[in-house]
Amino acid sequence: MGEWIKTLLMIVGSFFIQPLFIVGVIWSIGMSLKRIRTERKIYRVAIFKEWFEVKDFLVMGLLPGVIASILLTVLGVPLTIEWIVFYQISTLILLVLFGTRYIHPIITFPVTALLLSVTNRILETNSSSNLNIMGYSVEQLNFFNNHLLVNGLVVMFLVLLVTIFSLSFYKMKHLSPDFLKTSRGKWVGSYFLKPFWVLPLLIIVPGNLFTAVFDWWPVFGIGNQTYTVLFLPILLGLQLKVQAQIPQQALKLVVKDLMILMGVLVVLIGINIVWSAFTWISYLIMFIGAIAVYLRHRNREHNWSFLYGSNDEGLKVLGIRPATPAAKMKLSVGDTIVTCNDVPIKTEDDFYQALKINSAYCHLKIKQIDGEYRLEQTAIYEDSPHEIGVVTIPEKLV
Repeated sequence: MGEWIKTLLMIVGSFFIQPLFIVGVIWSIGMSLKRIRTERKIYRVAIFKEWFEVKDFLVMGLLPGVIASILLTVLGVPLTIEWIVFYQISTLILLVLFGTRYIHPIITFPVTALLLSVTNRILETNSSSNLNIMGYSVEQLNFFNNHLLVNGLVVMFLVLLVTIFSLSFYKMKHLSPDFLKTSRGKWVGSYFLKPFWVLPLLIIVPGNLFTAVFDWWPVFGIGNQTYTVLFLPILLGLQLKVQAQIPQQALKLVVKDLMILMGVLVVLIGINIVWSAFTWISYLIMFIGAIAVYLRHRNREHNWSFLYGSNDEGLKVLGIRPATPAAKMKLSVGDTIVTCNDVPIKTEDDFYQALKINSAYCHLKIKQIDGEYRLEQTAIYEDSPHEIGVVTIPEKLV
Protein backbone atom coordinates (compact mmCIF):
# COMPACT_ATOMS: atom_id res chain seq x y z
CA MET A 1 0.00 0.00 0.00
CA GLY A 2 2.85 2.34 0.82
CA GLU A 3 4.42 1.84 -2.62
CA TRP A 4 1.15 2.74 -4.34
CA ILE A 5 0.87 5.98 -2.36
CA LYS A 6 4.49 6.82 -3.10
CA THR A 7 3.96 6.16 -6.82
CA LEU A 8 0.78 8.25 -6.90
CA LEU A 9 2.47 11.17 -5.13
CA MET A 10 5.39 10.92 -7.54
CA ILE A 11 3.12 11.05 -10.61
CA VAL A 12 1.04 13.93 -9.23
CA GLY A 13 4.13 15.80 -8.04
CA SER A 14 5.71 15.66 -11.50
CA PHE A 15 2.79 17.75 -12.79
CA PHE A 16 3.93 20.78 -10.78
CA ILE A 17 7.53 20.77 -12.06
CA GLN A 18 6.74 20.64 -15.77
CA PRO A 19 7.65 23.78 -17.77
CA LEU A 20 4.11 24.49 -18.96
CA PHE A 21 2.66 24.51 -15.45
CA ILE A 22 5.42 26.76 -14.09
CA VAL A 23 5.21 29.19 -17.01
CA GLY A 24 1.41 29.17 -16.78
CA VAL A 25 1.49 30.16 -13.10
CA ILE A 26 3.97 32.95 -13.84
CA TRP A 27 1.84 34.13 -16.76
CA SER A 28 -1.34 34.24 -14.65
CA ILE A 29 0.49 36.22 -11.97
CA GLY A 30 1.61 38.65 -14.65
CA MET A 31 -2.01 38.99 -15.86
CA SER A 32 -3.13 39.90 -12.33
CA LEU A 33 -0.33 42.41 -11.80
CA LYS A 34 -0.95 44.08 -15.16
CA ARG A 35 -4.69 44.41 -14.52
CA ILE A 36 -4.27 45.81 -11.01
CA ARG A 37 -1.66 48.29 -12.24
CA THR A 38 -3.95 49.45 -15.06
CA GLU A 39 -6.95 49.84 -12.73
CA ARG A 40 -4.92 51.87 -10.26
CA LYS A 41 -3.64 54.09 -13.06
CA ILE A 42 -7.16 54.88 -14.28
CA TYR A 43 -9.16 54.85 -11.03
CA ARG A 44 -6.40 55.33 -8.39
CA VAL A 45 -7.59 52.08 -6.79
CA ALA A 46 -7.91 48.52 -8.04
CA ILE A 47 -11.47 47.46 -8.91
CA PHE A 48 -10.67 43.87 -7.93
CA LYS A 49 -7.83 43.57 -5.43
CA GLU A 50 -7.70 39.78 -5.38
CA TRP A 51 -5.62 37.93 -7.95
CA PHE A 52 -8.55 36.06 -9.48
CA GLU A 53 -6.57 35.22 -12.65
CA VAL A 54 -4.23 33.03 -10.58
CA LYS A 55 -7.15 31.36 -8.82
CA ASP A 56 -8.92 30.65 -12.13
CA PHE A 57 -5.73 29.21 -13.60
CA LEU A 58 -5.28 26.74 -10.76
CA VAL A 59 -8.89 25.81 -9.96
CA MET A 60 -10.97 26.12 -13.11
CA GLY A 61 -9.59 22.97 -14.75
CA LEU A 62 -9.56 20.57 -11.79
CA LEU A 63 -12.98 18.93 -12.20
CA PRO A 64 -12.87 18.93 -16.04
CA GLY A 65 -9.36 17.47 -15.81
CA VAL A 66 -10.60 14.57 -13.69
CA ILE A 67 -13.47 13.91 -16.12
CA ALA A 68 -11.21 14.06 -19.19
CA SER A 69 -8.55 11.86 -17.55
CA ILE A 70 -11.11 9.17 -16.70
CA LEU A 71 -12.50 9.19 -20.24
CA LEU A 72 -9.00 9.09 -21.76
CA THR A 73 -7.98 6.19 -19.53
CA VAL A 74 -11.14 4.23 -20.34
CA LEU A 75 -10.58 4.77 -24.06
CA GLY A 76 -6.92 3.75 -23.67
CA VAL A 77 -5.60 6.46 -26.01
CA PRO A 78 -1.81 6.93 -25.60
CA LEU A 79 0.44 9.82 -26.58
CA THR A 80 4.18 9.42 -26.93
CA ILE A 81 6.79 11.26 -24.90
CA GLU A 82 7.92 12.97 -28.11
CA TRP A 83 4.43 14.36 -28.59
CA ILE A 84 4.37 15.58 -24.98
CA VAL A 85 7.72 17.35 -25.31
CA PHE A 86 6.86 18.98 -28.63
CA TYR A 87 3.42 19.98 -27.34
CA GLN A 88 5.04 21.88 -24.49
CA ILE A 89 7.47 23.55 -26.88
CA SER A 90 4.67 24.53 -29.30
CA THR A 91 2.50 25.93 -26.51
CA LEU A 92 5.32 27.97 -25.02
CA ILE A 93 6.14 29.45 -28.42
CA LEU A 94 2.52 30.42 -29.09
CA LEU A 95 2.13 31.82 -25.57
CA VAL A 96 5.18 34.07 -25.96
CA LEU A 97 4.21 35.22 -29.47
CA PHE A 98 0.44 35.70 -29.08
CA GLY A 99 -0.39 35.56 -25.38
CA THR A 100 -3.38 33.44 -24.37
CA ARG A 101 -5.29 34.02 -27.63
CA TYR A 102 -4.30 30.75 -29.35
CA ILE A 103 -3.57 28.54 -26.35
CA HIS A 104 -5.86 25.60 -26.99
CA PRO A 105 -5.24 22.12 -28.50
CA ILE A 106 -7.40 22.99 -31.53
CA ILE A 107 -4.42 25.21 -32.41
CA THR A 108 -1.50 23.90 -30.37
CA PHE A 109 -2.00 20.26 -31.44
CA PRO A 110 -1.78 21.02 -35.19
CA VAL A 111 1.39 23.02 -34.51
CA THR A 112 2.74 20.11 -32.43
CA ALA A 113 2.04 17.63 -35.22
CA LEU A 114 3.75 19.90 -37.74
CA LEU A 115 6.89 20.29 -35.62
CA LEU A 116 7.02 16.55 -35.00
CA SER A 117 6.65 15.82 -38.70
CA VAL A 118 9.41 18.24 -39.69
CA THR A 119 11.73 16.87 -37.01
CA ASN A 120 11.00 13.28 -37.98
CA ARG A 121 11.68 14.05 -41.66
CA ILE A 122 15.04 15.62 -40.77
CA LEU A 123 16.03 12.60 -38.71
CA GLU A 124 14.97 10.18 -41.46
CA THR A 125 16.85 11.98 -44.21
CA ASN A 126 19.97 12.75 -42.22
CA SER A 127 21.23 9.77 -40.26
CA SER A 128 23.93 11.91 -38.66
CA SER A 129 21.32 14.09 -36.97
CA ASN A 130 20.35 13.27 -33.44
CA LEU A 131 17.52 14.60 -31.33
CA ASN A 132 18.21 15.04 -27.66
CA ILE A 133 15.20 14.82 -25.37
CA MET A 134 15.90 15.28 -21.67
CA GLY A 135 19.45 14.06 -22.18
CA TYR A 136 18.42 10.98 -24.15
CA SER A 137 19.63 10.69 -27.75
CA VAL A 138 16.93 9.76 -30.26
CA GLU A 139 17.87 8.82 -33.81
CA GLN A 140 14.29 8.59 -35.04
CA LEU A 141 10.82 9.30 -33.68
CA ASN A 142 9.71 5.70 -33.84
CA PHE A 143 6.23 6.41 -32.54
CA PHE A 144 5.39 9.17 -35.05
CA ASN A 145 2.76 7.72 -37.38
CA ASN A 146 -0.87 8.11 -38.38
CA HIS A 147 -2.03 6.26 -35.27
CA LEU A 148 -0.39 8.90 -33.09
CA LEU A 149 -2.04 11.67 -35.13
CA VAL A 150 -5.46 10.03 -34.73
CA ASN A 151 -4.84 9.73 -30.97
CA GLY A 152 -4.06 13.43 -30.94
CA LEU A 153 -7.43 14.14 -32.55
CA VAL A 154 -9.19 12.06 -29.88
CA VAL A 155 -7.42 13.93 -27.09
CA MET A 156 -8.27 17.20 -28.84
CA PHE A 157 -11.94 16.17 -28.84
CA LEU A 158 -11.94 15.41 -25.10
CA VAL A 159 -10.21 18.69 -24.28
CA LEU A 160 -12.62 20.63 -26.50
CA LEU A 161 -15.52 18.87 -24.80
CA VAL A 162 -14.42 19.86 -21.29
CA THR A 163 -13.56 23.37 -22.56
CA ILE A 164 -17.14 23.86 -23.68
CA PHE A 165 -18.30 22.44 -20.33
CA SER A 166 -16.05 24.86 -18.41
CA LEU A 167 -16.95 27.96 -20.43
CA SER A 168 -20.66 27.18 -20.19
CA PHE A 169 -20.42 27.60 -16.41
CA TYR A 170 -17.87 30.43 -16.47
CA LYS A 171 -19.25 33.40 -14.56
CA MET A 172 -18.29 36.96 -15.46
CA LYS A 173 -17.72 38.13 -11.90
CA HIS A 174 -14.61 40.19 -12.58
CA LEU A 175 -15.12 42.53 -15.52
CA SER A 176 -12.43 45.20 -15.70
CA PRO A 177 -13.12 47.80 -18.42
CA ASP A 178 -10.65 49.12 -20.93
CA PHE A 179 -11.21 52.30 -22.95
CA LEU A 180 -10.81 53.32 -26.56
CA LYS A 181 -11.62 56.42 -28.58
CA THR A 182 -13.99 56.10 -31.51
CA SER A 183 -13.56 57.76 -34.90
CA ARG A 184 -15.91 60.50 -33.64
CA GLY A 185 -13.61 61.26 -30.73
CA LYS A 186 -15.80 59.74 -28.00
CA TRP A 187 -14.50 57.36 -25.33
CA VAL A 188 -16.23 54.01 -24.98
CA GLY A 189 -15.65 51.05 -22.74
CA SER A 190 -14.61 47.55 -23.81
CA TYR A 191 -13.63 44.30 -22.13
CA PHE A 192 -10.97 41.71 -22.76
CA LEU A 193 -12.25 38.30 -21.75
CA LYS A 194 -9.17 36.24 -20.97
CA PRO A 195 -10.12 32.95 -19.33
CA PHE A 196 -6.83 31.08 -18.86
CA TRP A 197 -6.54 27.83 -16.97
CA VAL A 198 -4.62 24.57 -16.77
CA LEU A 199 -6.16 21.16 -17.37
CA PRO A 200 -4.35 18.28 -15.59
CA LEU A 201 -4.68 15.40 -18.05
CA LEU A 202 -3.56 11.85 -17.26
CA ILE A 203 -1.73 10.57 -20.34
CA ILE A 204 -0.77 6.96 -21.11
CA VAL A 205 2.76 6.97 -22.54
CA PRO A 206 4.04 3.94 -24.52
CA GLY A 207 7.69 2.96 -24.99
CA ASN A 208 10.79 3.13 -22.83
CA LEU A 209 12.13 6.58 -23.70
CA PHE A 210 10.70 8.14 -20.56
CA THR A 211 11.87 5.37 -18.26
CA ALA A 212 15.30 5.36 -19.96
CA VAL A 213 15.80 8.87 -18.59
CA PHE A 214 14.03 8.29 -15.26
CA ASP A 215 14.66 4.65 -14.43
CA TRP A 216 12.74 5.00 -11.15
CA TRP A 217 9.48 5.92 -12.94
CA PRO A 218 6.67 3.33 -12.56
CA VAL A 219 5.84 1.21 -15.63
CA PHE A 220 3.32 -1.48 -16.51
CA GLY A 221 3.16 -3.88 -19.41
CA ILE A 222 0.47 -5.12 -21.78
CA GLY A 223 1.75 -7.96 -23.94
CA ASN A 224 5.17 -7.00 -25.26
CA GLN A 225 4.57 -3.26 -24.89
CA THR A 226 5.53 -1.22 -21.83
CA TYR A 227 3.59 1.85 -20.70
CA THR A 228 3.78 4.54 -18.08
CA VAL A 229 1.48 7.40 -17.08
CA LEU A 230 2.05 11.13 -16.74
CA PHE A 231 -0.09 14.10 -15.71
CA LEU A 232 0.32 16.57 -18.56
CA PRO A 233 -0.57 20.26 -17.99
CA ILE A 234 -2.78 21.27 -20.92
CA LEU A 235 -2.97 25.07 -21.09
CA LEU A 236 -6.31 26.49 -22.23
CA GLY A 237 -6.89 30.12 -23.02
CA LEU A 238 -9.04 32.55 -24.96
CA GLN A 239 -8.76 36.27 -25.58
CA LEU A 240 -11.94 37.99 -26.73
CA LYS A 241 -12.45 41.73 -27.04
CA VAL A 242 -16.05 42.72 -26.29
CA GLN A 243 -17.38 46.20 -26.98
CA ALA A 244 -20.71 45.65 -28.72
CA GLN A 245 -22.16 42.72 -26.79
CA ILE A 246 -22.95 41.72 -23.23
CA PRO A 247 -19.82 39.78 -22.20
CA GLN A 248 -21.75 36.72 -21.01
CA GLN A 249 -23.74 36.59 -24.24
CA ALA A 250 -20.60 37.05 -26.33
CA LEU A 251 -19.03 34.07 -24.59
CA LYS A 252 -22.16 31.98 -25.17
CA LEU A 253 -21.96 32.66 -28.91
CA VAL A 254 -18.31 31.61 -28.94
CA VAL A 255 -19.24 28.43 -27.06
CA LYS A 256 -21.88 27.67 -29.72
CA ASP A 257 -19.22 28.10 -32.41
CA LEU A 258 -16.94 25.73 -30.50
CA MET A 259 -19.77 23.18 -30.30
CA ILE A 260 -20.08 23.30 -34.08
CA LEU A 261 -16.33 22.81 -34.36
CA MET A 262 -16.55 19.86 -31.98
CA GLY A 263 -19.20 18.29 -34.21
CA VAL A 264 -16.86 18.69 -37.18
CA LEU A 265 -14.10 17.03 -35.15
CA VAL A 266 -16.33 14.02 -34.40
CA VAL A 267 -16.90 13.55 -38.13
CA LEU A 268 -13.17 13.89 -38.82
CA ILE A 269 -12.29 11.25 -36.20
CA GLY A 270 -14.85 8.91 -37.74
CA ILE A 271 -13.31 9.40 -41.19
CA ASN A 272 -9.81 8.79 -39.82
CA ILE A 273 -10.86 5.49 -38.25
CA VAL A 274 -11.68 4.29 -41.77
CA TRP A 275 -9.07 6.26 -43.69
CA SER A 276 -6.04 7.23 -41.61
CA ALA A 277 -4.43 9.10 -44.51
CA PHE A 278 -6.94 11.89 -43.79
CA THR A 279 -5.20 12.96 -40.56
CA TRP A 280 -3.24 15.91 -41.92
CA ILE A 281 -6.31 17.33 -43.60
CA SER A 282 -8.16 16.90 -40.30
CA TYR A 283 -5.57 18.93 -38.40
CA LEU A 284 -5.67 21.63 -41.06
CA ILE A 285 -9.48 21.78 -40.89
CA MET A 286 -9.38 22.13 -37.09
CA PHE A 287 -6.75 24.84 -37.26
CA ILE A 288 -8.76 26.82 -39.82
CA GLY A 289 -11.93 26.22 -37.79
CA ALA A 290 -10.30 27.63 -34.65
CA ILE A 291 -9.28 30.78 -36.52
CA ALA A 292 -12.81 31.01 -37.96
CA VAL A 293 -14.28 31.05 -34.42
CA TYR A 294 -12.17 34.11 -33.60
CA LEU A 295 -13.04 35.80 -36.89
CA ARG A 296 -16.77 35.23 -36.36
CA HIS A 297 -16.55 36.84 -32.93
CA ARG A 298 -14.53 39.75 -34.31
CA ASN A 299 -17.04 40.21 -37.13
CA ARG A 300 -19.93 40.40 -34.65
CA GLU A 301 -18.11 43.04 -32.64
CA HIS A 302 -17.24 45.18 -35.66
CA ASN A 303 -20.71 45.04 -37.23
CA TRP A 304 -22.64 45.98 -34.10
CA SER A 305 -22.78 49.38 -32.38
CA PHE A 306 -20.70 50.28 -29.34
CA LEU A 307 -22.59 49.29 -26.21
CA TYR A 308 -20.54 50.89 -23.46
CA GLY A 309 -20.26 54.55 -24.37
CA SER A 310 -21.65 57.68 -22.73
CA ASN A 311 -25.17 58.65 -23.73
CA ASP A 312 -27.64 61.48 -23.18
CA GLU A 313 -30.02 59.48 -21.00
CA GLY A 314 -27.78 58.81 -18.01
CA LEU A 315 -24.56 57.36 -16.66
CA LYS A 316 -23.39 54.04 -18.11
CA VAL A 317 -22.24 51.36 -15.66
CA LEU A 318 -19.00 49.67 -16.79
CA GLY A 319 -18.11 47.73 -13.67
CA ILE A 320 -19.17 46.87 -10.13
CA ARG A 321 -16.75 46.70 -7.22
CA PRO A 322 -17.44 43.70 -4.98
CA ALA A 323 -18.91 44.08 -1.47
CA THR A 324 -20.28 47.58 -2.18
CA PRO A 325 -23.80 49.09 -2.22
CA ALA A 326 -23.81 48.80 -6.03
CA ALA A 327 -23.20 45.06 -5.72
CA LYS A 328 -26.08 44.76 -3.22
CA MET A 329 -28.40 46.49 -5.69
CA LYS A 330 -27.33 43.94 -8.31
CA LEU A 331 -26.30 46.55 -10.83
CA SER A 332 -24.93 44.99 -14.00
CA VAL A 333 -22.40 45.98 -16.63
CA GLY A 334 -24.29 47.87 -19.34
CA ASP A 335 -26.96 49.32 -17.04
CA THR A 336 -27.63 53.06 -17.29
CA ILE A 337 -28.29 55.08 -14.13
CA VAL A 338 -31.01 57.55 -15.17
CA THR A 339 -31.74 59.23 -11.84
CA CYS A 340 -30.25 59.18 -8.36
CA ASN A 341 -32.45 60.28 -5.48
CA ASP A 342 -34.93 61.58 -8.11
CA VAL A 343 -32.26 63.80 -9.68
CA PRO A 344 -31.44 63.24 -13.39
CA ILE A 345 -27.73 62.54 -13.87
CA LYS A 346 -25.36 62.66 -16.84
CA THR A 347 -21.87 62.61 -15.34
CA GLU A 348 -19.98 61.18 -12.38
CA ASP A 349 -20.08 64.57 -10.66
CA ASP A 350 -23.88 64.70 -11.07
CA PHE A 351 -24.04 61.24 -9.54
CA TYR A 352 -21.99 62.03 -6.45
CA GLN A 353 -23.77 65.33 -5.87
CA ALA A 354 -27.11 63.50 -5.99
CA LEU A 355 -25.84 60.87 -3.54
CA LYS A 356 -25.25 63.59 -0.95
CA ILE A 357 -28.93 64.47 -0.91
CA ASN A 358 -29.69 61.43 1.25
CA SER A 359 -26.89 60.41 3.59
CA ALA A 360 -28.52 57.11 4.52
CA TYR A 361 -30.06 55.66 1.37
CA CYS A 362 -29.49 55.72 -2.34
CA HIS A 363 -32.48 55.51 -4.70
CA LEU A 364 -31.68 54.74 -8.32
CA LYS A 365 -33.73 54.51 -11.48
CA ILE A 366 -31.98 52.07 -13.80
CA LYS A 367 -32.39 51.48 -17.51
CA GLN A 368 -31.38 47.91 -18.22
CA ILE A 369 -29.50 46.89 -21.31
CA ASP A 370 -32.73 45.41 -22.71
CA GLY A 371 -34.44 48.81 -22.44
CA GLU A 372 -36.58 47.99 -19.40
CA TYR A 373 -36.55 50.26 -16.31
CA ARG A 374 -36.32 49.25 -12.68
CA LEU A 375 -35.89 50.95 -9.29
CA GLU A 376 -33.23 50.04 -6.75
CA GLN A 377 -32.33 51.33 -3.31
CA THR A 378 -29.86 50.51 -0.59
CA ALA A 379 -27.98 51.97 2.33
CA ILE A 380 -24.76 53.83 1.51
CA TYR A 381 -21.63 54.72 3.43
CA GLU A 382 -22.48 58.05 4.97
CA ASP A 383 -18.89 59.19 5.32
CA SER A 384 -17.85 57.91 1.88
CA PRO A 385 -20.58 58.22 -0.75
CA HIS A 386 -17.96 57.72 -3.48
CA GLU A 387 -17.61 54.13 -2.27
CA ILE A 388 -20.95 53.12 -3.74
CA GLY A 389 -18.95 50.86 -6.08
CA VAL A 390 -20.06 51.94 -9.56
CA VAL A 391 -17.34 51.99 -12.21
CA THR A 392 -17.98 54.43 -15.09
CA ILE A 393 -16.00 56.17 -17.81
CA PRO A 394 -13.54 58.42 -15.90
CA GLU A 395 -14.23 62.14 -16.07
CA LYS A 396 -10.68 62.80 -17.28
CA LEU A 397 -11.45 60.81 -20.43
CA VAL A 398 -14.87 62.35 -21.04
